[in-house]
Amino acid sequence: MRMFLGLISIVMLSACGDSKFADISGSELQDRYSRCENADSLSPGGAITCDNIRRECERRADEKGRRVCY
Repeated sequence: MRMFLGLISIVMLSACGDSKFADISGSELQDRYSRCENADSLSPGGAITCDNIRRECERRADEKGRRVCY
């Protein structure tokens, strides 16, 4: 049960984290995405942040019809 609650918490935190990246510029988002892609290892929090950055990149690609981060 504890593991389940922990997993739910992580999913909820990662789902809520996207909005803070909506206001950053495309070049800043690209830089952060690149750092995530080139990281040798990530902490759990870093992995969640990188996942949120990836989702923001995908959201912008869907919204604007062009890739921002790739």
